[in-house]
Amino acid sequence: MAAHPLRVNIIIPPLDREKFTGGSVCILEHAHQLHRRGHQVTLIPTRPSLNPDWFPKEFGTLQHWPRQSAISGGLDLVGSLATWVLNKSKGSPAHIRRDFMKLVCSMPKLWTPEMEQAVHAQILRKLIPEADITIATQYDTALPVYLFGSGKLAYFMQHYEVVFANDSSDPDQTRKRAALSYKIGLNMMANSPWLLNQVKTAVPEANVMLTPSAIDHAVFNGTPKPIVPADHRKVTLISYGGRNVAWKGFKEMAEATAIARRELPDYQIEWHVYGTAALPPNNDIAPYKSLGFLQPSMLAEAYRASDILLSASWYESFPLFPAEAMACGLPVVTTQPGTEQYAIPGETAEVVAPQSPRSVADGLIRLIRDHEYRHRIAVAGWKETHKLTWDAAGDAMEANIRAIINGEQPS
Repeated sequence: MAAHPLRVNIIIPPLDREKFTGGSVCILEHAHQLHRRGHQVTLIPTRPSLNPDWFPKEFGTLQHWPRQSAISGGLDLVGSLATWVLNKSKGSPAHIRRDFMKLVCSMPKLWTPEMEQAVHAQILRKLIPEADITIATQYDTALPVYLFGSGKLAYFMQHYEVVFANDSSDPDQTRKRAALSYKIGLNMMANSPWLLNQVKTAVPEANVMLTPSAIDHAVFNGTPKPIVPADHRKVTLISYGGRNVAWKGFKEMAEATAIARRELPDYQIEWHVYGTAALPPNNDIAPYKSLGFLQPSMLAEAYRASDILLSASWYESFPLFPAEAMACGLPVVTTQPGTEQYAIPGETAEVVAPQSPRSVADGLIRLIRDHEYRHRIAVAGWKETHKLTWDAAGDAMEANIRAIINGEQPS
């Protein structure tokens, strides 16, 4: 049991029952670490959500939204309108507004960003309980925390979301809202030195604490493969598809794989891809085998069955998948920024330039050709990932939360 247990609210993006992102995994892992240390943790999603089947650990309480039915909401609104029109003494605009918001809340798929802000004002201000600290976890959770959070107000950042604005349906507004999230006075925590520096550059007066995440070694584990014989000519690559966003570098990975296949004709280079990708498996650049969406245990098995992890993101902030592959014994080709805490160029990883298929291909070709170097990188990377424990990450989060509550400055 923790000394002086704390009440911690964490405002999160919606959770899906079956699918997840690395960011949502890290949020729930941090919540789990706080919960097992004896703190009272409440997770409040910004939309109605279901308990995730993919996270088997206890993480506190998931605050469920009030049940809303579109049919009953519509009938209530019609009734309020009719009562007000027919007999104003028994109805009022307040009742109409109430029933209108019930109807809006029941149809989250139709919300515009403006409607979502109105729903947050209607629902989250009532849903967020009293606490010692309330923590935002994404740019669109920052304003609800600022307006409706209880206790000290904080922001655990996992991406510099300004640069991802083009992924949204309204890039200009997304860019403005993301930039604003760093300026509204929340106590900020960043999951990587790169992200910390990005925010400090944008908001020089901001206080930002480093709060790294980690990987689950109970799932992602293995040992580096032995050095293959000089005449071994089959190599299996594995990559994350990148959910159709350009900055994940999938097209650069495809072009780099095509270059490697052309320049190493005596090698059989297979490419396996998990998750959705910007190109279909039978594309004209570099065909691959699709593994589909993989749960963590299946992903770990896929890593262990492969020879090299290939990643080419334009920018990341402590991405999990290269570190998870390293923990399973794979050498990795990856980019920076964002991986500096575990990807040391030429030592623990083959670090290549983002947005450069030629650079990515050169790093990949080096690992394919040089069997001893491939093994040395794999062993060093495997050892490095043993430092990325959730016990250490949980200690950092707990210490930073206490510092924020006590009004201390980041060290």
